Amino acid sequence: MTTPCDKGVPRASARISWPVMIPLLVGILAQSLAVSMINTALPKLAHDLQIAPADQSWVVNIYPLAVAAAIVPAARWGDRSGRRRALVAGMTVFALLSAVAPMLPAPGLLAARLGLGIAGALILANVVSTIGAVFTGHARTMANGLWVAVFGAANTIGPLVGGYLTDRWGWQWVFWICVPIAAIGALLTRVAVPNTRAQVMPAWHPGWVMVAALGLGVTVYGVQRLPFAPAVGAAVGLAGAGVLTVFLWAQRRLRDPLLRVDLFGDRGFSAGVATIVVSAGATLGAIYLTSLHLQNDRGWSASATGLVLLWQAIATMAGGIVAPALARIDRRGLVLPAALLLQASGLAWAARDPAAIGPALLLIGAGFGVIGTLGTTALFVAAPVDAVSQVGVVQEVAFALGSGFGIAVLAALAAPSGYSGSLVAAAVGVTLTAAAVAWIGNPLAPASGT
Repeated sequence: MTTPCDKGVPRASARISWPVMIPLLVGILAQSLAVSMINTALPKLAHDLQIAPADQSWVVNIYPLAVAAAIVPAARWGDRSGRRRALVAGMTVFALLSAVAPMLPAPGLLAARLGLGIAGALILANVVSTIGAVFTGHARTMANGLWVAVFGAANTIGPLVGGYLTDRWGWQWVFWICVPIAAIGALLTRVAVPNTRAQVMPAWHPGWVMVAALGLGVTVYGVQRLPFAPAVGAAVGLAGAGVLTVFLWAQRRLRDPLLRVDLFGDRGFSAGVATIVVSAGATLGAIYLTSLHLQNDRGWSASATGLVLLWQAIATMAGGIVAPALARIDRRGLVLPAALLLQASGLAWAARDPAAIGPALLLIGAGFGVIGTLGTTALFVAAPVDAVSQVGVVQEVAFALGSGFGIAVLAALAAPSGYSGSLVAAAVGVTLTAAAVAWIGNPLAPASGT
């Protein structure tokens, strides 16, 4: 979060400062690798730590859920105490937890992944805020493009690197490889990055942060328990949903809320958020299940699995590149529903013919790339000018929530119906979302009067 009068730097620069950018990019690299490498390492990790099938998805999705819960307070802490301080803290904690996580038993490793998600939120939120405070004009655009490119590249190579490290030296190195990266990032940040902060201090609301985190965690736990204890899972899930309802009710009444709930009154904004959540959930859930399926059911190595998952990552990058051109020629608001249907067809193809996983992942990834770009654009188109900073928060939360809930839901569906059945259910859900977005209308078109 930035304001026009951020403190800590004499004047924002219209030219890229590489001594400032390099530490920020190193932090993004560590955070992104932690997200993308874990999938290919999970089967061997779960075997060694004797993690039950019902609990394996927590190893992956506890990280994005922690990011979703922590991203707003992470940004506000940086606004209040200084973004360099928040970045150094995030990278230092990230390095420490990455060092100790592989040496812990299963509960400790899950706690470390939770802490890594919070540290990752500190890094992500304050990289974006620092760029907004330090650079202007073309330099700001270039800086944002650089961190997104590093994030995308790390997500592209992460499954392959994670698979190689797991096969070569063991799954522990998926964590340990991040230690020097995060430590170097912390050191460089301490030396080279200015400690900017907001002139007008935003409200903190720590109690409501805890309420939101509790609601998310309880809801996801309930979803994951449904296949194994339906009554308990349903009761826990409903309790979590009730906690989240209280959180949203309170946000409508706060003068400076963590989340502006009124934005969701715009149909285009809600359609954009729903598209991002569903698309991210389908994509990350499919990657999670595919990694387990290839290694546990078909006997593939972690390296071979990472190579197949590379198809999806490359297609995601390609989809993001062509998305602006598709938006320019789209006059009827069909590009987002079409991208969702592309993903649904990939999910259905993988479910029907597991031998075609590679090409199916191409379709899933291409649709996600288009939605990742244009779904975010839809949020900015629909939101009023005074809500721009909130839109960035909603975007990050939507991607993180979609990832966490998608993995939880598809893992729960896979327990009774298997790999193919869960992908069919995902394809149906994505198709229904596409129909709803098409019915709402073009979320990329500005509302009349704005």
